Amino acid sequence: MVESRFAVNIFSQALQELNRRNQRRERSAWEGLPSKHVVADGKTFLNLSSNDYLGMSRHPKVQAAAAEAALKHGAGAGGSRLLGGGLRLHEELENRIQSLRPLGGTLLFNTGFMANLGVIQSLGEVLGPVFSDKLNHASVAEGLRLFPGRFHRYRHGDMAHLEALLQKHLRTAENSAETSQKGGLDREGGKPASLLPGMVCSETLFSMDGDFAPLEALLELQSRYGFYLYLDEAHSTGVYPDLVDSAVRAGSNLGVTRDKIIIMGTFGKAYGGFGAYVSGPVDLMEYLVNTARSFIFSTALPPAVVAGDLAALDAVASEPWRRERLEELATLARRLFAAEGLPVIPGTSHIIPVLAGTSERALRLSSKLRAAGFLAPAIRPPTVPEGQARLRLSLNCEMTMEEIRALAKFLSTAWVEMQGDVHA
Repeated sequence: MVESRFAVNIFSQALQELNRRNQRRERSAWEGLPSKHVVADGKTFLNLSSNDYLGMSRHPKVQAAAAEAALKHGAGAGGSRLLGGGLRLHEELENRIQSLRPLGGTLLFNTGFMANLGVIQSLGEVLGPVFSDKLNHASVAEGLRLFPGRFHRYRHGDMAHLEALLQKHLRTAENSAETSQKGGLDREGGKPASLLPGMVCSETLFSMDGDFAPLEALLELQSRYGFYLYLDEAHSTGVYPDLVDSAVRAGSNLGVTRDKIIIMGTFGKAYGGFGAYVSGPVDLMEYLVNTARSFIFSTALPPAVVAGDLAALDAVASEPWRRERLEELATLARRLFAAEGLPVIPGTSHIIPVLAGTSERALRLSSKLRAAGFLAPAIRPPTVPEGQARLRLSLNCEMTMEEIRALAKFLSTAWVEMQGDVHA
């Protein structure tokens, strides 16, 4: 009994500390599915926190396909892909992605988080050191934390820093090669670990800053150093379908090829559904089937989810106006925010971070917006660095220009009010 009270006190103290730092998180319980609007207690809010960028979660064809598959195949897969839970639907979705990402092969995962964990833990053991952008998603950071090998984090988007780390790796390789000549091999197959190519990991569109990775520069470095390039395009999937291909084409004269590119994408954001995939060389995909624990030991995606994802792929491809509209809204919002002098991180994407500074200021700004009918939860440490708490405004293609103008006007008013508040 004493131990039980002691444990409760430990958790209470930890929660109180989170409260003190304005970093305690709370679950939401909105009525209905996410869309450009959410409803709670009879009040409607413009949803600026959803990743459903192209409005697919409520698309009639996506909903119908999911419902039909649930009735035909059941509510769940009933097991992992390797033990009887695999359906032809799963293969159909993998083949469809493969047609969009012709890198050799494709493998479904249940979430982007699980995909990143599986890839980093499995491939890092055979490819050598992992080099990761410091602003990569938490799932990448977690994969690195659990990864038994060496890893390095380079400054966000800083190719000079990445190259310096790669050169340091090469110097280590030279020393390791000298050791191996004396009989000190430390990997199966007779190669020292430091002579292996390594893997560089970057998001294509960073989820909290809303800026794009320097893909052409990354590919140019790859052509010179020979590493595998792992691109997490969770937030650009579907919205910027040509992002990687255009960078590869631009670097073709430098010898850039697809044979060492690995791409992770998701269905839970712009495609409005659930699940994720990894595309890359065929042998590499088969290696993941046999080693990625987050794939091997997970129940397969439910039939309704897979069918909905397939329908979303078709809908996005046949309705390009959704991407075009989203780009127009992002351009308008960024122009209006700049005109109002709001502290927005520069960029061109549909993810627009408004920097508030402290967690308290971010919470207060979020509260002001919510009172006016705008849902924009505060993003606070440890999700973002200390002193960089923000509102992460993510747009939906079904929003109107009038809604964006109203948002800009109220956000500007709220910001001015906060600046004049001595408690801000």
